[in-house]
Amino acid sequence: MVELPKTVEEILQKSIQLEEEGFKYYSESAQKVKNSLGRRMLERLANDEKNHIERFKKLYEAVTNKAVDQVKLSDRQPTSFEMIFDRLKDQLDGAIEELGETGVDDQEIIEMAMDLENTARFFYKEAAQKAEDEKIKHFFELLAKEEDAHYEVLQKTLQFFDDPSLFFGMGNRM
Repeated sequence: MVELPKTVEEILQKSIQLEEEGFKYYSESAQKVKNSLGRRMLERLANDEKNHIERFKKLYEAVTNKAVDQVKLSDRQPTSFEMIFDRLKDQLDGAIEELGETGVDDQEIIEMAMDLENTARFFYKEAAQKAEDEKIKHFFELLAKEEDAHYEVLQKTLQFFDDPSLFFGMGNRM
């Protein structure tokens, strides 16, 4: 696991680094994965990570300028499993036909992505516990919830690769 830095500034710098690594991994993996559902899911996750980077940079700037009380961290709800799942469910056309082409590489890519999300959510939960400022604490808690949703979607994607019939039989909570 990632060791939690000592100061809020260091935590935010490490958070930016984690998100940049996630963005790079998802962007590169989306080009390699054979299954179209997996590819689109990775592209969406890359986009979410890019959004996280922007949010962390904004918070980092506010912390270093001692202006946290002036920054509006989020005016939207965190991305939930249902939101991600609903986006992907609309893109299922053709994914089942491609399962015959899906190989171990796709599964390994998803499993590595799950490790990334698990590391990030642990880090953000620890950061939230350490944060003294309530606004920063809330921000890390929201990010941890988003990483939980990402992890759950990746987990369901692996299940889909193994047995597509489960995807259709379990509704929007697969």
